[in-house]
Amino acid sequence: MNKVFAILPCYNEEGNIAALVEKWIEIRSNLYDFGYELNVYCINDCSTDNTENAVNSLCDKYDCVHLVNHEVNKGLGGVLKTGFNLFLDKGNDKDICILMDGDNTHDPVYCLNMFEKLENGADCVIASRYCRKSSTNGVTPIRLFMSWGAKQYYSLVLGVKGVKDYTCGYRGYTYNIIEKAIDAYGDSFVEKRSFACMMEVLYKLSLIGARFDEVPFDLHYDNKQGESKMRIINTAKESLLTAVKLRVSNRR
Repeated sequence: MNKVFAILPCYNEEGNIAALVEKWIEIRSNLYDFGYELNVYCINDCSTDNTENAVNSLCDKYDCVHLVNHEVNKGLGGVLKTGFNLFLDKGNDKDICILMDGDNTHDPVYCLNMFEKLENGADCVIASRYCRKSSTNGVTPIRLFMSWGAKQYYSLVLGVKGVKDYTCGYRGYTYNIIEKAIDAYGDSFVEKRSFACMMEVLYKLSLIGARFDEVPFDLHYDNKQGESKMRIINTAKESLLTAVKLRVSNRR
């Protein structure tokens, strides 16, 4: 049977990871109906709380849940590298990688809507906040405005066909497109440590011919326990500069 690799970045998510994994377990039978076996990989990026113990408890409870520990903190970009390499090492060309935030703000049920698009030509499907039926809950007006502004900026600077949401971490990838990206870029496929890596990966995939699509989903930031790990101003600056550098580099 083909496999779904659910890659969950974890940094101080002891209050969130169990609820998220349980949601994956709830749709396990649905995945099976689509012809996929579930494998959940929680990548612990040197958390300073009890995330590791929380994941170990889930591993003891469910045979499809696995813990991967980083010995040093590598940031979100490092987690993506680990997840993609794990996907290539353990998967095959019929498997799918679903990457999402580990803070319980993304519901796994929306990955079911990604399958048809991934199986019918899309290389990457984004759970987008900007589809007609999408909603965003628990986010302050200033964050909403900044996200909207980022959408306009990235659309102008990068202009990737089929993409409205450049920064949402909830995405589905085919095995073939990740394999093609590693072949093309090697270790430089993901260079940014911060949240800017999400936009970086998307744009680099577009340069090698990836086909994109989006599905609507409900973002529930009000489900998250604990403080955000994103440093908004620094992340915004780096992301804006990264977009320009990527576009200029491609022109050269």
